[in-house]
Amino acid sequence: MKQLIPKSQIYSGSDTTRNHYINSVRNTDTANIILEASRAWDGLDKFRKNARRCRDYTYGKQWNDRIKDPATGKWITEETYIKAQGKIPLKNNMIRQLVKSVLGQFASNQTEPVCVASDRDEQKLGEMMSIIMKYAYTLNKMWDIDRRTLEQYLISALCCHKIQYGWNAALNKEDAFVTVVNENRLFFDNRMADYRYWDCNLIGEIHDLSISDLIATFAGNDRNKALELKQIYATATEDCLRSNYENLTSDHLDNLTFLVPEDYNMCRVIEIWRRESKERIKCHDVLEAQYYKIEIEDYPKIQAINEARIRQGAAQGLAPDEIPLIETEWFIDRYWYARWLTPFGDVLREMETPYWHKSHPYVLSLYPFVDGEVHSFVEDIIDQQRYINRLITMVDFIMGASAKGVLLFPEDQIPDGMTIEDIADEWTRYNGVILFRPKPGGAMPQQISTNATNVGAYEMLNLQMKLLQEISGVHGALQGKQANSGTAASLYAQEAQNSALNLVDLLSAFNTFREDRDTKLMQTIQQYYREKRYINISGNDYSEEAKWFDPERVKNVHFDLTITESTSTPAYRQQMNDFLMQLFASGQIMIEDLLENGAFPFADRLLQSIQKRKEEMIQAQGSIQQSPQDPNSAQIPPEIQQQIDKNTAPLMLQALQQ
Repeated sequence: MKQLIPKSQIYSGSDTTRNHYINSVRNTDTANIILEASRAWDGLDKFRKNARRCRDYTYGKQWNDRIKDPATGKWITEETYIKAQGKIPLKNNMIRQLVKSVLGQFASNQTEPVCVASDRDEQKLGEMMSIIMKYAYTLNKMWDIDRRTLEQYLISALCCHKIQYGWNAALNKEDAFVTVVNENRLFFDNRMADYRYWDCNLIGEIHDLSISDLIATFAGNDRNKALELKQIYATATEDCLRSNYENLTSDHLDNLTFLVPEDYNMCRVIEIWRRESKERIKCHDVLEAQYYKIEIEDYPKIQAINEARIRQGAAQGLAPDEIPLIETEWFIDRYWYARWLTPFGDVLREMETPYWHKSHPYVLSLYPFVDGEVHSFVEDIIDQQRYINRLITMVDFIMGASAKGVLLFPEDQIPDGMTIEDIADEWTRYNGVILFRPKPGGAMPQQISTNATNVGAYEMLNLQMKLLQEISGVHGALQGKQANSGTAASLYAQEAQNSALNLVDLLSAFNTFREDRDTKLMQTIQQYYREKRYINISGNDYSEEAKWFDPERVKNVHFDLTITESTSTPAYRQQMNDFLMQLFASGQIMIEDLLENGAFPFADRLLQSIQKRKEEMIQAQGSIQQSPQDPNSAQIPPEIQQQIDKNTAPLMLQALQQ
């Protein structure tokens, strides 16, 4: 018997000293796990505050930074301080326009996932998987989700998606779904240093569920479990309105705490995915050609199987070295373990990761993740936005303090019978007349109107506007602004391309995040899809065979997924149609080939009409043509048959041209 694991390393679970050191699952209580998750969530407090500041600047709340009031010494917002001086805090939101320009650049180059089988002979399966991924994109509305996720990525430098297979009550179906995880509810390992996040050992999120959703999710079919959950969350009431009636606001996310929900009617659930360690045994069954791992407690079963094979082999006259046994090896297994906990430490559900990819369901991206710090696209241009707002407010102050139509009326020149109020009223009246007799040597009334004092504010404002474009990398050409008179089209296109180069690194990082997410989505589909289905959302891009998704054929196939430019864009369809029309005009392809491979809106109906007409002609020919077995049947005259064959193709061409 060949045994790769020494007997000294096989011991029962009664050895509590060694198990306490090695097996983390058995000896870690939920209180310590919640504390570890709470520390990870608290470690992101500075990041969340900075993300809220960037969000406020993006959406127009640009005077919310707190300063110390010189008069009272209290901390107040800049908006409150400006209003206290009797002025209006003006702003010119340039950040929002820059963010929308980047989103437009991303949306204009629509991309989609393409799966390629590692084995060239299984390339048809790659086409099949590409079609099912397009179906998953359509089901989850991934292009809309990606745009909104990129917007969040630009603002906070963090984005996170979660991939799960389960029941969706909104769609009333079971499938693979992608959900967006809000950054205020997310926590992860604060010791990560790898920008690929391969060293992550903890990740999770906090949920706030109604009592009905909680029971439906975690009670299963056990009524006693439902009553127990009802007792744990005794303060939560049945599906009532929120205690805070203000809607369409971020306050309920900005004021989150880790253990207590913002609304006392909700139930706080803490989902924690943690990398655990455990003693296990690797097994190589030579007879069955299988590799697997077992629990340390199941090792006697392997010994019994090997002993039975030894006895059977000896009975058949085999030498001990010729008997195929199960080879074993002791090792420390590192795996992901999931727990859903209450704030009190009660375990609602726990399990080892059920996914074939052997990881957690989250996909995370931080940009740029350097030395543990991140700085978003919006954060880089906040200083320029603040200076622009300050200059606008300064110009407004100067204009408000300058003289504008002030009347200087000498007191000794006031006419008899009139007051200064009468003079002011007459002065502002349309066609008003002030009759007075000037005294010799006295000063005459005069009006003073001056322009705002030129202190260089306008030049500084123009400078900051240019710096805003230089720092962000989003220039006028990328924003679609009208070019100056005399600018060549090629030069304008070159400017737009050069501006897009400044965003290549950012968009490449986001596409890497999408590839990682789509790979997990693809693996989840491979694991959980169990029935054949016909997917025809891809039009004519793939063969008919590839449109039949067979889960058994793709279950154990490895695919490489890449993000490529979508073939569903209008520009691509126009180019493809033009190429096919050239082949058709030169006679290289038939009209059926043109309709089957082109992207014409009427292609399917026209193709069916042509095929139906051909079938009718064939049937008509068969009904009137004289058969050798039937001498009484009629026969088409040769000249008529020649005309039919000659005019069939022109009729189809004419139908296509019309």
